[in-house]
Amino acid sequence: MPLSLAALGLAAGGIAASAFVSSPLPPGLLDYRPVASVRILDREGGLLRELLSRADGRCAPLQPDEIPEHVRAAFVAAEDRGFYGHLGVSPSAIARAAWQDFAAGRIVSGGSTLTQQLARNLVPRERTFAGKAREALWALRLEANLSKEEILTQYLNRVPFGNGTFGLEAAAQLYFGRHARHLSLAQAAALAAVPRGPSAYNPYRRPERLRARTAWVLGRMVALGLADAADAARARSEPLDLEAFAAAFHAPHFVDYVAHNLDRWGLGEATVVETTLDPRLQGAVEDQVGQELARLEARHVTSAAALVVDNATGEVLAYQGSGDFFDGERLGQNDGVQMRRQPGSALKPFLYAEAFGAGYTPATVLADLDAQFGARKGAYAPKNYDRRTHGPVRVREALASSYNVPAVRVADDLGGERVLRALRRAGFESLGREADYYGLGLILGNGEVSLWEAARAYAGLSRGGELRPLRPVRRALRADGSSIPLGDELAPRRFAEATSVALVSHILSDNSARARAFGLDNALRLPFAVAAKTGTSKGYSDNWTLGYTRERTVAVWAGNFDGTPMVQVSGITGAGPIFKRVMTRAMAGLVPAPLVDARNLEHAHLCPLSGELAGPACPAEMDEVFAAGTAPKHPCSMHAPVAAALPPRLAARCRELAGPRGAVTDLGLDFYDWQRSEGLAREPWLASACAGGATGGAAQGEPRILSPAAEDEYLLVADLPVADQSIPLRVRAAPSEGALEVRLDGSALVRLEPPFTGRLPVTEGEHRLSLHRPGSSDELAHVQYRVRGERTVY
Repeated sequence: MPLSLAALGLAAGGIAASAFVSSPLPPGLLDYRPVASVRILDREGGLLRELLSRADGRCAPLQPDEIPEHVRAAFVAAEDRGFYGHLGVSPSAIARAAWQDFAAGRIVSGGSTLTQQLARNLVPRERTFAGKAREALWALRLEANLSKEEILTQYLNRVPFGNGTFGLEAAAQLYFGRHARHLSLAQAAALAAVPRGPSAYNPYRRPERLRARTAWVLGRMVALGLADAADAARARSEPLDLEAFAAAFHAPHFVDYVAHNLDRWGLGEATVVETTLDPRLQGAVEDQVGQELARLEARHVTSAAALVVDNATGEVLAYQGSGDFFDGERLGQNDGVQMRRQPGSALKPFLYAEAFGAGYTPATVLADLDAQFGARKGAYAPKNYDRRTHGPVRVREALASSYNVPAVRVADDLGGERVLRALRRAGFESLGREADYYGLGLILGNGEVSLWEAARAYAGLSRGGELRPLRPVRRALRADGSSIPLGDELAPRRFAEATSVALVSHILSDNSARARAFGLDNALRLPFAVAAKTGTSKGYSDNWTLGYTRERTVAVWAGNFDGTPMVQVSGITGAGPIFKRVMTRAMAGLVPAPLVDARNLEHAHLCPLSGELAGPACPAEMDEVFAAGTAPKHPCSMHAPVAAALPPRLAARCRELAGPRGAVTDLGLDFYDWQRSEGLAREPWLASACAGGATGGAAQGEPRILSPAAEDEYLLVADLPVADQSIPLRVRAAPSEGALEVRLDGSALVRLEPPFTGRLPVTEGEHRLSLHRPGSSDELAHVQYRVRGERTVY
């Protein structure tokens, strides 16, 4: 009975083992992901970095046709000379190992075939007799499901070679700096010698032991008929040409950005990622950034970042995240391309593109005058970078010279919500708060964006207002060589009208237009047409220069990651020279295409001051471009000849004012105070009288109160005498008004004559200020304002 039960048990075990061996392999068993490392390459196939696998090693799986025959022969000779004749296990080897293990009382000899070694790699086991039996069953199962070629390929792609390296290809590149298909016979034998003991035959630490075993492998190949004796003899004498151990780590910020986003991009299975990076351009950008930072060191500029984009494809050609990735003192591992910083004036091109779609033209005259705007946190009074005002400026000059006050006026006219929507359409996704949070200062850079977003948006300008994704990856491959579909960070979309963008590009490439602010010989002047814009943050810790040709977009940030201010550095002097160097290098070898699409533009000859059609009284004229059908139709209203019929005394004064030209200049009521403060005219309103009412200053609507503005709030300072405190009073009115009467809270206060300015007394409380013609009860204008004490709460 006991014998029958034992027989039944053996039979049942045999049936179970047979069923196990003949069953298909489990799904995913041969997946290379646990062992395969990720090789990140540049666009030419050069290794940027190899990311360790889940097994903390490097591995680059090969296809069977990528493994030379002499390499296969070396491993068969070294590890399993009967590989092509057994079914997964070698009975003689098992018998020999069993006797050695029995004698030692433990497992001391493996007796494993290549198939068993592969089984152990795929399904780890305990070093026990039972574990050895399971390994044998798995080997038989592998042989039942795979061809010998497939088994050998799987083995060669997984076997450990020491120094964190798995598989033949990774070992060939680590130790010999070449692909497996280019291994010599000696090198193949050397690699075949290592798996028996990766530590014992470590090529770097025990080269003599490795050479001895390599000679043994070569002799074994000759004995088995797998190599010619003469070839083996030559292989024994040739040097192995070991490569010094060095892990590639090029373009570190870019590689880190790619590595950290593989899963998000759906590339988690990739073992080879071919990026868009141009290695020569990347090296040049790194050199240029380093040289300019050395020049700027005395001005406390400690870092810089740069991005170069191919506009046609959106491919990232160069990516420099800081001055030096390995400079810990200067926070070099911060990525200036992805970090969000204040862009200063770099967002203005998108404001003006929106404005051109709303009726503005490059010739629209904007008032660059001191101004206050209502804001969520109180009155907002923007200042220009040079701390001056420039009077009447055309949009072309305002954008090219990056004047702040005119830009805020345009933003105020369009409305904060519309401006924010325009920026988000252009891809500035970092601007996630509501419009009131940013206020009008948004267009001067008080919202934080990344250099990546800015480069993407400027590349959109180069395409006439079409936003497309930036692409850092060209293709990605799985371990089996199959391609992984690539996704995009956003769907292409139009964010501005093509004609509006053409005007912006025309202005940003106009070196003469920016000369007033930056001079003619500036960092944005290149030997080919480039549309460029600078920006500097309020705290002077960041400055930017961005620009584009039809072919390339370059974005540069320079500053300090720790937020400390630079010393006398702006976008034109800090990031600007880096931009010039990088753009010049990025365009090397290219023939620039026309930057501006002029198909829907028209030209007109204008007065540079008024932005209207030049007339005979204008001292100069200029050519300006417009969207078709939007050129001005009216003659200049700021220049006119002296009127013929004038009172003698006035005529004499007018002849003196007009000079040899016989014409006068009347900027208009809005600019009279500015003319006086700048010392340009003592009596600017006189020109209107001299022209006999032919200029704009004579007919600019009803008088109105400019200061105080409606709902202004003033603070009565307790530490100062009330008599020493006052509120500026400014009224906008034509000189022909002669005199106007100002009433405060219903009582006559003061009589004003041109230029209609004065001071108001300060008394705590709510006040109503009204404007009248003398002797009239009719109001021409009124405003309400308040004065509060330091402890008053309303």
